[in-house]
Amino acid sequence: MRTGVRFVLLVLVLLGAGAGLGYWYKMNHVVAQPAWIGANQRDSFLYGSAGAEETAGIPYWIWLSLPRRFPEYLPGPGGYASLGFSWEETLEMPAGFSKQQVGYVRVAGNCAMCHSYSVPNGSGEAPTVFAAGPGHTAEVQKLLDFYRQCAQDPRFNADNILDEASMATRLSLTDKLLYRYVLIPRTRERMLRGESVMFDQALWQHSTNPGAQPAYRKRLQDLYASLSGPEKTALDQYLQNLK
Repeated sequence: MRTGVRFVLLVLVLLGAGAGLGYWYKMNHVVAQPAWIGANQRDSFLYGSAGAEETAGIPYWIWLSLPRRFPEYLPGPGGYASLGFSWEETLEMPAGFSKQQVGYVRVAGNCAMCHSYSVPNGSGEAPTVFAAGPGHTAEVQKLLDFYRQCAQDPRFNADNILDEASMATRLSLTDKLLYRYVLIPRTRERMLRGESVMFDQALWQHSTNPGAQPAYRKRLQDLYASLSGPEKTALDQYLQNLK
């Protein structure tokens, strides 16, 4: 084989390897969540990943854009908070939603979506969020219904979602192309098919049958060991019901 042909083949192999590595990085490379989330059991439970992002979840800029683009499909003002999810002041998302980069940044549900609640502190003050017991106000099925209604709307398209995202960030050219041609159409199709979207299979099974996934029960038990007062009492009652 002539040297020139060998050189061309080598270049093609290197380009192919580079493309494969780039695809893996943009779709599968896992980056740890911020350190503050794992600093204590409470924050880890409320905002830490339960592993659903690896096979499920919503691309972050779609997650952020939908309540802003389709507020008419929510029960009231306030975005995701209108669905009853507990939201601590200064944080970017409610309890029960975890944000992690797995290739691209994704948002998925965790145990706190059904096991956290908030107590009002009076007029003008932010509510206190508790990481224990069954959620008292969160409407998980209404969340999934909201996503389905958004997906059925013809305005759920790349132009509108990217326009909404551009008001909050400046995406790179690579990310714009990824969102336009892969993430937005794929996410919409999953919502139209009625997929749970926010949960992987294991977490969904746990939500319908709490005893089916021991790993998630262990998360509750680890949280229980770190609690005191009313939170511990509420969670103890729930764990007793699982026995």
